[in-house]
Amino acid sequence: MSVVPTFKVRGLASVLGALNNLEKQSRFGIARAITKTAKATEDALKREMRSKTDRPTPYFLRSTFVQPATRDKLRARVGIKDQAFSKNRLSSAQMFGHHFEGGGRATKVLEQYLRRAGLLGFGEFVAPGAGARLDAYGNMSRGQVQQILSQLRIGPDRAAFKSNSRRSKRNAQRAGRIFWARGNARDGHLKRGAYIDMGPPVGLRPLLVVIRSPSYKRRFDLPQLAATTIAKTWKDNLNASLIEAFNSAK
Repeated sequence: MSVVPTFKVRGLASVLGALNNLEKQSRFGIARAITKTAKATEDALKREMRSKTDRPTPYFLRSTFVQPATRDKLRARVGIKDQAFSKNRLSSAQMFGHHFEGGGRATKVLEQYLRRAGLLGFGEFVAPGAGARLDAYGNMSRGQVQQILSQLRIGPDRAAFKSNSRRSKRNAQRAGRIFWARGNARDGHLKRGAYIDMGPPVGLRPLLVVIRSPSYKRRFDLPQLAATTIAKTWKDNLNASLIEAFNSAK
């Protein structure tokens, strides 16, 4: 009859605890490295957004996001914000998605009002005309957009545009009379769009020109940019993050 020897190991609980802590710190370090790499990708994207865009707006440059990795979810995301912060404003992904995927752009808020009023058809858009006031970023100024909405009476609150007071008429006359040309004889066969009549000696100036759906080529290749950044930074980020994680272990 053989006897099976038995052993009693002391301190096993502390060993298992140390191994468990080692796993936790490893995952913490890996998550930190993933997040660092994702932020490096976002930084590289912002540099391209500045260099490849003519006078990019602060709103455009703030449109990116990084969703950090966690110890339980070893994955990070870099992208364009897809949440609209007001019912009248498109999300960043809707406004700028054509820069990342190519194709047509989304309908702007002004164009939405023009369509609701029957002034624009399906597949039609508008571009600033020669008489438009542009801001520092090459877009039509907000003040002039409001003038167009007000004088065409197509804004979010049409009742607010129905004032016939002397003050309203005087303000409109001073700013210039804005009207929509439908491209017929009644409008003097002007091309379709919004015009402002400044009176002599300036006369008529085009504010909005009707165009067909513009098509864009992809300007930013985010997957390729991420792959390049990962190849350059991942190894160093991982080594540094693991060292930080183990040094911070209690």
